[in-house]
Amino acid sequence: MKNISQHRSRGVPLVRFTWAFFKIGLTAYGMAILQQIKTLIIGNKWLSREEVDEGIAMVQFYPGPIMYNLATYCSYRLKGFTGGALATFFFILPSYLLILLLSWLYFAYGNVAWVHPLFLALEAMVIGVVLQVLLDFAKRYVQNGQQAIIAGTAFILLLFKVNALFVILIAVLLEYIFRAVFKRNEPEEKMTAKDTGPVLPGKFKHRLTGIFITGIIFVGIFLIGLFSHNVLGKLLFSMFKVGAVAFGSGFTIMPLLQQEAVVSHHWLTMQQFADGIAFGQITPGPFLITSTFIGYKVAGFWGSVAATFGMFFPSFFYTLVVTEIYNKIRHNRLIRFFITGIMSAFTGMLMWVLLNLGKVSLTSPVLYIWAAGSFILVRYFKWNILWIFLAGIAAALLLYFAGIPLV
Repeated sequence: MKNISQHRSRGVPLVRFTWAFFKIGLTAYGMAILQQIKTLIIGNKWLSREEVDEGIAMVQFYPGPIMYNLATYCSYRLKGFTGGALATFFFILPSYLLILLLSWLYFAYGNVAWVHPLFLALEAMVIGVVLQVLLDFAKRYVQNGQQAIIAGTAFILLLFKVNALFVILIAVLLEYIFRAVFKRNEPEEKMTAKDTGPVLPGKFKHRLTGIFITGIIFVGIFLIGLFSHNVLGKLLFSMFKVGAVAFGSGFTIMPLLQQEAVVSHHWLTMQQFADGIAFGQITPGPFLITSTFIGYKVAGFWGSVAATFGMFFPSFFYTLVVTEIYNKIRHNRLIRFFITGIMSAFTGMLMWVLLNLGKVSLTSPVLYIWAAGSFILVRYFKWNILWIFLAGIAAALLLYFAGIPLV
């Protein structure tokens, strides 16, 4: 399966490949990105479900927005350095352009009253999509009592605000303990002559050259932050610091972003920051595209470019390095146990995400219709998420202009 999927993905023209990631960036919101990536990659048999799940486990162990990391991992696995760079660029581009337009409208006219109903409808629909993802993961990774304990432990620890990285480490430890106590072993994955070759496309020295150049840029940004005194340099380094050290989803990284933009540099007021977060919610793509809003406020167009690049570049660099390392050890039995523990924990973490989204977003009975509708359409009718969200947004706007509140 692995070799077949690799063959099929390499036969896809680069233009079509990057266009596929552009469409995900244009249509997928928040955790719904996960469903879109799985549909694209697994549906086209470019990678197997197991390979994508391995990526989901891997990207949680280094800083950066998880969904962006996953998009980078998949594109790099499939098309190497050049293809990975192009795919992730086009993955970010739609949300960047949309936020740039909204930022201009906001600072020119300052009226975002219409954002609120869109925010409510989108959050409700994302809940329905996340529920579908949760059920899919539970079916695959909570198949016995031990895995249920791991998932439940992850859920409870997050309820008590334990750092997500520690939750994952505890889950892995529990998986190893259960393996030892219950003797629940799996046979070593059999390797054929075809499997022993390189899994990643392109020669290793070419990929290494790309990583080396990316590493030089990484160090260069750090040096700019140390010695530059102009506003673009400060903005670039400020967002770079957040992207380089923050783990988890956009919601867990948001406090660091607030510290930089509101408290340390006073670039935004708290109200402006809240509105920027709202824009990050109603636009597709990674939630941390809010950095574009901050950059535009500080230094216009070039500020938006610097802030966006600074936020997402560290994740790109980390993913290239970690994927190369992981590719060398992925067949090891202990690594397979490691992945199983993480995926069981991720199921519990999705339960926590769903609970928190529900508490914040489902604030009226009407919004349950949007959540239930998106779940039914994606699970049973297999609708494309783009059409689900467009239909939900249109309905929310109609109610807004008709004077009918959603709350």
